[in-house]
Amino acid sequence: MIGKETFHTVSYVFLWLFLAFSPFSISLSQIFAGCSLFFLFAHQIKKKEMPKFPNALLFWIGLYISFLIFPLIEYQQIQWKKDIVKSEFGDLWMGFLLLHQTSLTNIQKKKLQKAVLWGAFFLILSGIVSSIFPYRLAPYVMDGFRYVEGKRLPHLLTNSNGISVYLPIGFQSTHLTYGGLLALYLPSLWEKTYRLWKHSKSRFLFWKMSLVTLLVSGLGFFLLVLNQSRSIWIGFFFAGFLVLQKRKGSIRNVLPRLVAFIFFILAIFILFYHTNWIFQRAIDDLFAKRSLENQRIWIHKMNFSILKEHFLLGIGAGNYGEQFTNVAIPIVKEFPALYYDLFITPKSHAHFDFLHDVLMGGMFAFCFYLGFLFFVTKQLDQTKDKFLFFLGIFVILVAGSFQCYLLDDEVLLPFMGLLALLPTKYNLVQTKKQKSQIPMSKFLVWKPVGNVSFSFVFLVLWLSLSLTSTYLWSRTEPGDLILHRTRTKDNFPSPFSQMSIGATKPVPLPANTKDWYFKLSGCLDKEVNFRTNAVVRKKPIQMKLLWDSKLREHLPNSIRVEIRKRESFDQDKEYKVHSERVLKTISLPITGKDHLVTVDPSDMKQEAPEFVDFGFWYEWESNTPYLPRIQINGNCE
Repeated sequence: MIGKETFHTVSYVFLWLFLAFSPFSISLSQIFAGCSLFFLFAHQIKKKEMPKFPNALLFWIGLYISFLIFPLIEYQQIQWKKDIVKSEFGDLWMGFLLLHQTSLTNIQKKKLQKAVLWGAFFLILSGIVSSIFPYRLAPYVMDGFRYVEGKRLPHLLTNSNGISVYLPIGFQSTHLTYGGLLALYLPSLWEKTYRLWKHSKSRFLFWKMSLVTLLVSGLGFFLLVLNQSRSIWIGFFFAGFLVLQKRKGSIRNVLPRLVAFIFFILAIFILFYHTNWIFQRAIDDLFAKRSLENQRIWIHKMNFSILKEHFLLGIGAGNYGEQFTNVAIPIVKEFPALYYDLFITPKSHAHFDFLHDVLMGGMFAFCFYLGFLFFVTKQLDQTKDKFLFFLGIFVILVAGSFQCYLLDDEVLLPFMGLLALLPTKYNLVQTKKQKSQIPMSKFLVWKPVGNVSFSFVFLVLWLSLSLTSTYLWSRTEPGDLILHRTRTKDNFPSPFSQMSIGATKPVPLPANTKDWYFKLSGCLDKEVNFRTNAVVRKKPIQMKLLWDSKLREHLPNSIRVEIRKRESFDQDKEYKVHSERVLKTISLPITGKDHLVTVDPSDMKQEAPEFVDFGFWYEWESNTPYLPRIQINGNCE
């Protein structure tokens, strides 16, 4: 006999499992989340009641329905697979987890917060294992606990005393997804640690738990730094202002701790910046016009080109990649060297949650997204002493200006799970004591206009600033984005070598350097554009090594040039590394004149396009060596 609350209890159990085990498997978490919703609906049907829809859920549904406006008008019908199942619209069901807001009691929500805490422990444990394990955990487990030759290895951070440390990603496929999960789960652990250490009585009674949570909290913060998700760092930075605004008391009491914390964070960043090249690149790319990874600037150039044409109704769900390609074709036609950069640029989303939704649904999506933010932030502002626990929600909303976290199932599902635990009733009554308390800083005081929360205004201002910055950034001319990279023999960046490319004078090396090797990326051996077949290029691939006679005694006494071939597939999609090979090696005579190195693409026939790269090996007799200048244009002509 099924009791009155049986389905509700089963739904609650699956929700607990979902929140606890989301860090391990997206498939498993989807099953748990789906079962939780199924039994929730079964409970409502059995009781013959309609589910109570929170306001945030209504706007979430409206947001996704707006993605179908353009297909309805343009095609006069909805294509089931393209527009619904295999598009952004397919994520609509995850929002229905918000129905748990109105179906759960406060006691049940409090118990479910412990599931989030367990999830944080699991997440940190998997992160620690992945940081010292030589293979990526997810494919390693999926392939039967073995490494399949050719699959991508984790990014090496450092090697000290024979111990290798890798970029922590847990069971996720990318460090960005793992960073998003850290943003959602870590605050629950920090909130628990804060509560245990807040009062001496709690520390004494639960000293074992206090020490464990403090240790694991520290490890979580360390993994957050190692993970190098810059968008999440920025999200936590700005979320800190909200924490300050929520606290009451004198700024004078908190200022010393705040300053000490800022200096601590800066010290960690400076230490990593000067000791780790991957971390250094992560910081440098924030300020670089031409980023060597992710091709973010290309994404935003396409975003605003698409938005200019479709700002009213959007482009519809599932059409981003096609529209991206439409904009990219004329660019490649004018600048053929940019084909590969645009080819490997992710075309599935806009790397900006708010902007992507507006691109999909136009002005309707704009209104629904802001409505969703309004009610979510309103609930966040009423969490009071539990605000720190739910801080990850705000972090993701801020970090969404740099990534599409709300399109990433691994992040979106637990994000909705956290929203499901938010309170639905608001206590707007203030006591006299509360009214007399002074906010953390008079500069952060927000006097509500109606029911508009400080968090909502903060997010709207942040989105405005982000949109303006990305728009200005996207206006960089395509020709200025062509970059021929230099790499060491182990494929790490080679800064000195990079300085010699297109330099105005030879580049000095450290004293007593006797030999120097680096690779220089060239160009594709075929002409190809989107939606066209690759054909062997007619013009030869070439570069020029310039000889500056004034510094002749400091230039190499021996020069060998390798003609190299490198595969040109998308590493992220293929999930393996590029293979490289040396075709031939040329010894250049030291004549005191410039050297032109030419390669005929028709001599190396194969079906798939490949890169023709160059390798340089210099040797000196001088104790003050200089790197010769290298001249290579965008299309290696």
